[in-house]
Amino acid sequence: MKKAPFFCILMILLTFSFVRGQEAKTSTINPEDPAFREKFSHLNFDGKFYLLAVKDAVNNYYMADFTQLPQKFERVYFILLVNKSDKIVSIDSDLSQDRVWFMVNNKYSDKEAGVRFDQLRDQTLKASATMTEEEKASWMLKNDKFN
Repeated sequence: MKKAPFFCILMILLTFSFVRGQEAKTSTINPEDPAFREKFSHLNFDGKFYLLAVKDAVNNYYMADFTQLPQKFERVYFILLVNKSDKIVSIDSDLSQDRVWFMVNNKYSDKEAGVRFDQLRDQTLKASATMTEEEKASWMLKNDKFN
């Protein structure tokens, strides 16, 4: 009979511990924090579109060089392709930045992630090159949720 309250207390403590641990883990990767962004401002992409910046036990965190996607159309198009992707997750909401953050589960190698980043960039640039300014404007009216 006395085991039930002990079990309940133990479960509450374990749950609190887990939630607290998750908060600590997710708070370390925070592209919304200017101080966090500043820590990585010195990293050089060496001409690549993506850069592996941080790893943890579960995920790899990449920055993408959005100077290679100078138009807002291209940035929004790329993010929407990422949202459909099976490997890359967008964790950054500020598309005006030149370095935008993404997360990739570490079950995917750096090479696999890089191939996917490059494919999505190439698809974006192809769409941008083949659409007229009027088509881009119309597309943006329907798809831009990043104001």
